[in-house]
Amino acid sequence: MSPTDRLLVHQWLEPLQFLQGQRPAVQQPLREFAQNGSPREVDERRLLRSLPGVGEGTGDVVLAELGDVVRCRSAQHAVADAGLAPGHREAAGKTRDLGITKAGSGLLRWVLVEAAWQAVRRAWHGRGIYERWKRRRGGRRAIVAVARRLLEVMMALLRSGQPDRQGFAAAA
Repeated sequence: MSPTDRLLVHQWLEPLQFLQGQRPAVQQPLREFAQNGSPREVDERRLLRSLPGVGEGTGDVVLAELGDVVRCRSAQHAVADAGLAPGHREAAGKTRDLGITKAGSGLLRWVLVEAAWQAVRRAWHGRGIYERWKRRRGGRRAIVAVARRLLEVMMALLRSGQPDRQGFAAAA
């Protein structure tokens, strides 16, 4: 590596190392806050973490953004609130499929897509959904379909109160 490249790498690594050092100081109060929640919140976090690809951060964001599960009448309403519902336009008797609506929380959408990538890597059912959609519509739409299905499964788990024992296969 040239001296100039080495200098640039060191300049980029310093802030990264600083932030990595700050990470435990931030994570500990967040974990304590999550553990000191109501028993219902603790159970909901445990239920969400039973899904492949869903960790502490993902579960916390989903619960914070969706609020009370009873508020959403159905999983489709939660998908629409997350902005993961596909849009449609009809004019002159013709229907055109659009991308997702992107209504609602961008943070929730981003977290669900990242969790969907993990589910594709870890769960056979998530991978199956992804592969089917990828062949038909492309990779970007496929991962959004997995994110949408993952949110539907999350809603079902929260409503039933039972952890995912089949590894995301319950959505089949």
